[in-house]
Amino acid sequence: MTRTVLTDDREDFQRLGHRMIDQLAEFLNGVDAGPVDVPVPDDQRRKLSTLTLPEDGQPAGEIIDFISREVAPYRLCIAHRRSYGWINSPPSPVGILANTAANAINSGLDGFDHGAMFLMVSLGNWLMELSGFPNGPDSMAILFSGGSAANLNALTAARDRAARADGWNVRKEGLQGNRPRIIVYAADQAHSSIQRCCEQMGLGADSLHVIETGDDFRMDPQALAQRIARDKAAGLRPFCVVAAAGTTNVGAIDPLDEIADICEGEGLWFHVDGAYGGLGRLDPHYTQKYLGIARADSLTVDPHKWMQVPIDCGALLTRHKLAHRDAYAIDPDYLPSDKDDHAPWPYEYMYQLTYGDRALKTWATIARLGRKGLGDLIARCNRTAEAMGTLVEQSYTLELLAPVSLSVVNFRFVPRGRCLSETELDHLNERISDAVLASGEAQVPTTKVRGRTGMRACIVHHENDAADAEHLVRLVERLGDELAAA
Repeated sequence: MTRTVLTDDREDFQRLGHRMIDQLAEFLNGVDAGPVDVPVPDDQRRKLSTLTLPEDGQPAGEIIDFISREVAPYRLCIAHRRSYGWINSPPSPVGILANTAANAINSGLDGFDHGAMFLMVSLGNWLMELSGFPNGPDSMAILFSGGSAANLNALTAARDRAARADGWNVRKEGLQGNRPRIIVYAADQAHSSIQRCCEQMGLGADSLHVIETGDDFRMDPQALAQRIARDKAAGLRPFCVVAAAGTTNVGAIDPLDEIADICEGEGLWFHVDGAYGGLGRLDPHYTQKYLGIARADSLTVDPHKWMQVPIDCGALLTRHKLAHRDAYAIDPDYLPSDKDDHAPWPYEYMYQLTYGDRALKTWATIARLGRKGLGDLIARCNRTAEAMGTLVEQSYTLELLAPVSLSVVNFRFVPRGRCLSETELDHLNERISDAVLASGEAQVPTTKVRGRTGMRACIVHHENDAADAEHLVRLVERLGDELAAA
């Protein structure tokens, strides 16, 4: 046997692992003690961008120390409990360890007969149970990098099924034929990935027909029905409606049951984008708003958002797995054609072949929290958002820009006793957001709601509570007063 430096590292793995774990433990337990955001200094950017390729390998211990010293300190502020800008949650410790195990086992989730494939089946069943998605004989879960990829897979399957229903095969013929334009519908609050999906699928952005929302930022079912009727009268081919179960910007939940009625009556694929808020039904205050998910054809849920799973993992739940297989399956000569029906082969239902095991860290995190733990976490985040919204409404200098929904709060600073233009208010709120970040005490970036610039706090950290809401509101009030006076 030829020995290499990797042989040495394998035999020394326990010592190296302890060294890395000790450094990661210090990192994880020290996040909240430091500033929320740690920008990379210019000299560090140059250093990391201009490393010289070593001729001889570096010792493994030096590499571990380099990561701890030169990379880990300059991280996104997701793990800090007072970071409210990123909709991704901090990683659960057991998820981190399970992901390490997955990397060591090194079995991808594309297919074949190994333990992770069957664990993924249980994980899919859990996600359906938690979200209220129907778990029928043709249901399955497919794991992706995130919601954008999951949405693309769902819309592609919906497009393929619609084409087949009309007597043609989009996989064989493409979109060059002289056929009616096929149309997707989504609300004006839908995630930007829906437009990107239309562009990537070759439909073009003009094939996405945007439905207006009301004061509650939810899709108007009557406007949807009217638009579908007009499009059909104009010779277009509606095939899919995308509803949101917790929009990224304002946390809005579309009227899922009413939209399901329309899709059922028109024979349209009903896709729900619940990448952020898909498990919101676990909070009893919101359960009724999620009943329509039981009628969805597909649902996107991102475990790395609200479920404390390490990045990355997005899940697509579908009750039409054969439609996904029709849209994607190819049997190349180098892959077995006589597959064991008892072992899943996810690559036949998606555009990706080789990809890592995202199931183990997701399963481990859910197993650690349990249904009750997840429900309590989601409800606590929502109560924290409601507390923050109440403080904003009681403030003399803050105002809500949208109703508080799920764990999203949109608000802005409006100085007392001064009349500023909308442009001046936009600029002031941008400066306040920058000042919050510079203070090191919190992070709350800006967004636009109906054209007005404000700050958006999305609360998804498992340790967030009313004290965090109080802290952020008072910090924004104080910094806003200082900047307005200046």
